[in-house]
Amino acid sequence: MLEEAPPKRQLGEVTYALLLSAPRLVAEGIRARLEQKGIPVHLETPFLGLPEAYLGVYTGQVGLWIPEAFYREAVLILERDAQGETP
Repeated sequence: MLEEAPPKRQLGEVTYALLLSAPRLVAEGIRARLEQKGIPVHLETPFLGLPEAYLGVYTGQVGLWIPEAFYREAVLILERDAQGETP
């Protein structure tokens, strides 16, 4: 799952890396898991200005962006979760 050079972008003064794209409901679950571990998450819909995106009712694909400094840690957490391991 670890991508050598994931897409990146600046959000404020922080460089974020794209961890994955997934349906909103799946991404929200992953977001909660990562935030529980202290990793900030930014979810982004493909539609700027879409009211459903801001209200949280958009259920299509979203990008899950995390600060680049947390990328490897986030991948390890998701890999452990997929294997059923506990931290």
